[in-house]
Amino acid sequence: MIKVLIVDDHYLFAEGVASLFKPEDGIKVVAHTQNGNSAPSILEEIEIDVILMDIDMPVIDGIETMHLLKQKGFDIPILMLTMHLSIQKIRDALKSGAQGYIIKDASKPELIEAIKATSQRKNYFHSKINDQVFNYFRGQNRVNTIVEELSSREKEVVKCLAEGMNSNAIAEALFISRHTVKTHRRNIMHKLNVKTSAELIKLAIEKKIIDL
Repeated sequence: MIKVLIVDDHYLFAEGVASLFKPEDGIKVVAHTQNGNSAPSILEEIEIDVILMDIDMPVIDGIETMHLLKQKGFDIPILMLTMHLSIQKIRDALKSGAQGYIIKDASKPELIEAIKATSQRKNYFHSKINDQVFNYFRGQNRVNTIVEELSSREKEVVKCLAEGMNSNAIAEALFISRHTVKTHRRNIMHKLNVKTSAELIKLAIEKKIIDL
């Protein structure tokens, strides 16, 4: 029997989800909280196999709740159950450690499939967002490939930019011309598809080009 904790501020919705499952489904909702802050204390008291997590909640949202659980040392597979279809929400959920993502209007068979896959730490994504998830991961793989292909000189320029150095300072530090610095910078930003130095530095930290 897969034991489920629902973290969702809509009580009636959570009760409705809980009532869906029959013993033969092999799934049972054993706890529900409307506040992500209380999730750690529930996990300390009850054995949970899967967490069904909403993203938007008034006190602490689903993304913050996942970060809280990580800080507390919990490693329970999480299935996001939400109405959000935006790639930004999906990206945030995946980055925060969600195992799967399902839409609230999913059918019972879809929800059962999602919970069972998540309990086995397999990724599950609702059919409505499959293309968005695929495009997201394809984009991530593309960026990873490009980052690996950055030259050592280009990485040096990125590190200098992260330290707040301007083109003149970088040119002096690397013993190259100011024009060459600008060329490197333009090429790097084009390769990584970023528009500003702030975006470049953020991506560089995420991809561990630099370590601040």
